Amino acid sequence: MTLSAWNICRNGSINLRIVAIFWFIFCAACSFDTTIDDSPNTVHYYQFSLPGLKSIFAELKRQFQEKHPDIYIHIHTLPTNTDDQHQFYLTHLQSRKSAQMDVFAIDVIWMAEFVRAGLLLPVTDLYSKSEWESFFSPILKTTLFDNRRYAVPIFVDGGLLYSRMDLLRKYGFPSPPKTWEELVSIADTILKGENEDRLYGFVWQGRQYEGLICNFIEFLPANKEWLVASNRTLQVNRSAVVPTLTFIRSLLSHKSVSPMSVLGMSEEESRHVFQNGQSVFMRNWPYAWKLAQQTGSPIRGKVQVSPLPSWNSLEPGRGALGGFLLGINKDTPNPEPARQWVRFLTSEEVQIQIWEQLGLTPARKTVFSKIQGDMGMEMGVLMEVMENTTPRPLNPLYIPISQSMQAYISGALSGIYTLEEAMDRMDNDLRRITRILSYEN
Repeated sequence: MTLSAWNICRNGSINLRIVAIFWFIFCAACSFDTTIDDSPNTVHYYQFSLPGLKSIFAELKRQFQEKHPDIYIHIHTLPTNTDDQHQFYLTHLQSRKSAQMDVFAIDVIWMAEFVRAGLLLPVTDLYSKSEWESFFSPILKTTLFDNRRYAVPIFVDGGLLYSRMDLLRKYGFPSPPKTWEELVSIADTILKGENEDRLYGFVWQGRQYEGLICNFIEFLPANKEWLVASNRTLQVNRSAVVPTLTFIRSLLSHKSVSPMSVLGMSEEESRHVFQNGQSVFMRNWPYAWKLAQQTGSPIRGKVQVSPLPSWNSLEPGRGALGGFLLGINKDTPNPEPARQWVRFLTSEEVQIQIWEQLGLTPARKTVFSKIQGDMGMEMGVLMEVMENTTPRPLNPLYIPISQSMQAYISGALSGIYTLEEAMDRMDNDLRRITRILSYEN
């Protein structure tokens, strides 16, 4: 699962936030090994948590230290929730008082914020121009700030369409839909033919969290921005947003193509519905493929992945860009050992191991000719999706902007606000956020 899609919401009172932050810092600190004797060449590496990740990175650490016996790598694992990771990094990096942090894995949506805060060491010279170009272009763009590179991609993610091909072929549809209109038409036909109350047309991630923003921008027409700069602030591009929200609302009311319960779904909730055979289509990240094909899955051998639909059959759909980058602490006392560790983790050799053992999509497109599809995954499709992913705004203020937009998009879809009310509230929040935090065009 893409980590960038996991919950980034921070609702609640300021007091509760403070209590939660100190509780997390205390618990996180308790989990760190403080017995390591820091030599001049010790690199402290902080990263997210995933099933199986600890043992795999222990092996990578062993491989690295065979090549670099004079460098010691100390791996710290943070909780899975990206909101907790984000808060931990900002608190510790800005205080400069806690355990040494040399290299850390950061969500693509944090990069501009971290650079603006002066937390990252430039890494432009870590690779040659041709080596940089071996990475997928969309995620590589997220490493740039003021024409300097401050991070290196370790894995990439993008939204995919999952289709129940057994049902599509049963009703005469040989391939997944290429447009949103086709998806609605196919779903309508199959739902009428099957006539089952517990079968839905299309499930996706509509809960109020970062995943909602990812889904929302995937519904947008190609080359349409949802935020535009105007008079030293940001505004909603209503010409793009209103038609998009109108269409999404139609999915919820048009013969139950998408059930209203989708507004409470994140990745796993929608995956469970689809994997239990209760939906014709699903939007999700590549991680869901291996689970759909595992022994005992009701849809094993019945699913095909493809790019998400678009509004024009001549243009590919655009999955939201997800993934993680590796950054180096600007104040690290060990910059060269840290650089060597980053080079190792982002090498083709390690990219292949991470794909084969964790199922995380390689950030280097050059790796795709050297790996095989996982349980039938078509690598050409996966590569096409990653080449056409669309990033969320590369803005230092992205986190508060996203939290505000989540609330009003969710409210517009659930009927709490009319579309006009939602647009007005979005613009008011954007003006307030950019004024308080001194946004500059």
